[in-house]
Amino acid sequence: MSRLVPRHLGIVPDGNRRWARRHGVPAQEGYLRGAARTVEVLRWCEEAGVETVTVWALSLDNAAKRPELPVMLEGIAALVESLTAGASRHVNVLGCPEHLSSLGLTELSARARDSAMGPYGGGTGHGNGTGAGAGDPYGGGDGRLRVNLAVAYDGREEIVAAARAVLAERGTEGLDSTAVGERLGRWGQPDCDLILRTSGEQRLSGFLLWQSLTAELHFSPEHWPDFDRAAFDAALTSFAGRERRFGA
Repeated sequence: MSRLVPRHLGIVPDGNRRWARRHGVPAQEGYLRGAARTVEVLRWCEEAGVETVTVWALSLDNAAKRPELPVMLEGIAALVESLTAGASRHVNVLGCPEHLSSLGLTELSARARDSAMGPYGGGTGHGNGTGAGAGDPYGGGDGRLRVNLAVAYDGREEIVAAARAVLAERGTEGLDSTAVGERLGRWGQPDCDLILRTSGEQRLSGFLLWQSLTAELHFSPEHWPDFDRAAFDAALTSFAGRERRFGA
């Protein structure tokens, strides 16, 4: 009997800066190690049968206040380069193009604007970017992993964008929770099954606010660069052993 695996896994890869401090190396090294770890974890997700992974690479709040933002952006650039080097995954960028452009992330800004799934790509869910088609909210139907990279992302802003898209399509009479959920699904952001956060922090901080309603939560003590295969397997084992009540 096969083990239950989350279809949509959300990841808050926390602790890169603290890892660098602990090891006495520049923060830049921590973020680059974190980027490399993300690529490795995504490979484990593919092997486990996860269909969609949303990785919170940078919050909108941290983009505005973190003094080490330049090295964080360097780590994000390294991550994007690794993820887009081949065609083995569907890669979507979640984030406001204007915010991304202001950070100097012009390539990501274009990806967010053109992404077939992005809430800022015109609102139709049928853009011309690298994302999977809108028919299946979890994957592209070809067996490839969908990776949603959330950069300068805020869960509240995502909900506002979805509501605005519904209003534009259906007017006020068509705005309800079902319509908003369907809109997020069309953007490649269906309800989440499991949210994983590292470094011992036990909060969501606005990540996947809508999609986390019935999600299981797993908090791991390791800093993200130290999150190894054993810790990953422990998270999936914990998820598989839970009796999901879906909010009850």
